[in-house]
Amino acid sequence: MKITIFGDSITNGFGMDEGGSSNIIARLIEKKKSGVEVVLHGMNGDDTYGALLRLKYVVEEAADLNFVFFGANDASPYHLIRPWEFQENLLRIVSELGKQKTVLVTPPFYNDDAPMHYSRLSEVQLFRKAMLDLANLKGIQLLDFYQVMINHENTKELLRADGLHFTEAAYLLLADEIVGFLERAN
Repeated sequence: MKITIFGDSITNGFGMDEGGSSNIIARLIEKKKSGVEVVLHGMNGDDTYGALLRLKYVVEEAADLNFVFFGANDASPYHLIRPWEFQENLLRIVSELGKQKTVLVTPPFYNDDAPMHYSRLSEVQLFRKAMLDLANLKGIQLLDFYQVMINHENTKELLRADGLHFTEAAYLLLADEIVGFLERAN
């Protein structure tokens, strides 16, 4: 089985290896689930408008399943994207990839206490709700990773000092969730 994960710096493993990015999530999933090939399409700082420009490369992968993991940058005040635009962009992405082959992954938890302020938790929650509403309305598969993080015993340990990017513990949790999704789908 071939899957893609299409997203931003979190998909790209920002800060996990020397050089600034890493394929950590692909390595973890492939280690946990034999027979799965993971292709990453992550770009630091990207949002759903940028995703539309890169979408053709994900489509060309012809994956069995595509995990679409955007929202953290869309929710940032630096990107000026409104929730309805986010929904429209996601709908275009799902349309191109195919509804049956697409899983939306909610924006992750954001730590407002962190010294760097990419966004606010309230904005991330607003974009999460926009994604939940879209998935419910259109019958799109969804992995609510925000809720998974909130349910973790120490949510803040899942994030690096910037309050947004993942620690290894968060990547392990995400890998478990994706593998669990794959197993339930079979």
